[in-house]
Amino acid sequence: MNLPNVTVRQLEYLIAVAETGSVTGAAARCHVTQGAISLALSELERALDLRLVVRSPRRGATVTAAGARVLADARRVVGAMGDLGVEARGLSQKIGGVLTVGCYTPIAPFHLPAAIATFERAHPEVSVRFVEGSLPEIGEDVVSGRCEIAFLYDQDLVPGITTRTLYDQPPKVLLPADHRLRRRRAVALRELAGDPFVLLDVPPSERYFRSVFAAAGAEMVVTHRARSFELARSLVARGIGYSITVQQPALGRSYEGLEVVAVPLRDEVPTTPVVLGWANGPLTRRAQAFADHCAALFAQ
Repeated sequence: MNLPNVTVRQLEYLIAVAETGSVTGAAARCHVTQGAISLALSELERALDLRLVVRSPRRGATVTAAGARVLADARRVVGAMGDLGVEARGLSQKIGGVLTVGCYTPIAPFHLPAAIATFERAHPEVSVRFVEGSLPEIGEDVVSGRCEIAFLYDQDLVPGITTRTLYDQPPKVLLPADHRLRRRRAVALRELAGDPFVLLDVPPSERYFRSVFAAAGAEMVVTHRARSFELARSLVARGIGYSITVQQPALGRSYEGLEVVAVPLRDEVPTTPVVLGWANGPLTRRAQAFADHCAALFAQ
């Protein structure tokens, strides 16, 4: 079997070009000359017999479709080599390197700060970076290798992702402090018919909330759409409408300091578990350690 003559350094340079969008940016990140980056890319393309990057003066460097597929493998190889380097230095009981974690934007404040701070304290040899976005965006980041592991809802995930459930909890209704139903122990969605509804609109949240309304036998009529969790809560706090939330902050107040009341739903509705997701296949040692750490951290 003839294996391509590819080096880890070439793969590192390809990753740097993809993430910075230019040969100049990659050279600055890797502390080498632009000529060294260009030569390594040319040698890599020749070894694989593929066009990986298109370069232009105006658009910088753009990864081709074939390059994107190679890029995903390159990230896995470079990550595995980082683990191997730790082993080779006689630190077999420790982990190291850079771990990039993805997160669905609405749940990021509930997970990323605690996970990063406590994990880096437990594993100081690991430096954690993060990216956030919609579920489809983060799913693609996981599959492409841009991040090794991610916090997601177990909903409409792209193919090729393995998951591990962290916890599951039912949604609640968010009401302003002076709402007629604020003192109820539980509320049925039908009781809110006619009230303006504030939708947290970060894909694919609308699909999930529609399934909640359908299960409750109520119609979801959206009056306002908010792209952030805190804007939705602030609109509710001002009496502009009610909303539904899965995550519940420790403090029941908006940014303005106005009270927001979370009331359980009486209806039997679907839940959406919070999971860790990673591309099908084995995890790096640092990603496995992160998964185990988060499972303990967020256990109910």
